[in-house]
Amino acid sequence: MKTDAQILKENGDNAFADEKYKEAAMLYRAAAELGYADAQYELGDCYYLGYGVNEDDIMAAKWYRKAAEQGHVAAQYSLGNCYYFGEGVDEDDEEAAKWYCKAAVEGYPMAQYRYGNCLFYGIGVDQDEELAVDFYQAAADEGIAEAQCALGICYFTGSGVEEDEEEAVAWFFCAAEQDHAEAQRRLGKCYYYGNGVEQDYSIAAEWYRKAAEQGDADAQNLLGDCYNYGDGVAENPAEAVKWYQAAVEQNHAEAQCSLGLCYSRGHGVATDYVKAAQFYRLSAEQGCADAQDMLGSCYENGSGVVQNMTEALKWYRKAAEQGDEDAQKRLKELGQSW
Repeated sequence: MKTDAQILKENGDNAFADEKYKEAAMLYRAAAELGYADAQYELGDCYYLGYGVNEDDIMAAKWYRKAAEQGHVAAQYSLGNCYYFGEGVDEDDEEAAKWYCKAAVEGYPMAQYRYGNCLFYGIGVDQDEELAVDFYQAAADEGIAEAQCALGICYFTGSGVEEDEEEAVAWFFCAAEQDHAEAQRRLGKCYYYGNGVEQDYSIAAEWYRKAAEQGDADAQNLLGDCYNYGDGVAENPAEAVKWYQAAVEQNHAEAQCSLGLCYSRGHGVATDYVKAAQFYRLSAEQGCADAQDMLGSCYENGSGVVQNMTEALKWYRKAAEQGDEDAQKRLKELGQSW
């Protein structure tokens, strides 16, 4: 026989399905106050998402905790998120890892992925890449795209597991097929450089495009490169500029440098040395050595900026200190050290 709490919870589920969110929240509350963990978790979600009640992270964390302490694995995962992101509670990596671990060992896939991250990066727990791989594997086997991508990275870099580029590609593909943008980009790079697969610029460009269209700035920059140099697609300077610009809007340093080059050379856009220097500066200030060298050249030659050898030397030195050979060569020619 069903308990009163179970009946209230089921009525709440029905109201929620009918989009009667206020009624659903009231029913969940009645069941939650009787100590029913499933209802406590659902009420926590109502507060977290603002269904039938005012959005309130503190109340969400309160009800997640009540359910979590009764062993409700989804609530344990959600409470872990609260601690990890500092939502409704003070941010606390150790508490986050604790609750992720509780849910992970019970087989909750997203908690396995999150706890894997804690282990891999040493967040709230001692770093242990091998154990991280075990949890990534468990989540990846359940189809969690984020875990599949993370596992692919482990195989690609040999972190916590023996390096295996073919295995990395297999996991990147699994995640990429689920529209995971980072995995799509990484799979594209594998095809571009021939890591774990036969080199194929066309396939690389296809995967870059899929990631770029989802807003991945690195992929947008890489797709811009493909169009700029005709790698896997017909060379199209205007299309290159379009994708560089998309990445620049996300403050991508390499794209800023590349867009500066396009303006300085009139490649896909009208030549504009002032804009070129502006984009070089944006990139240089983020530490891009190529852009620092280019900006140094702008100041040396008065291209797009007022000629200023002091500024030129400053930027050449910044690039040279990062190992930029062009900047090092120019400094030697000018009789300067770095």
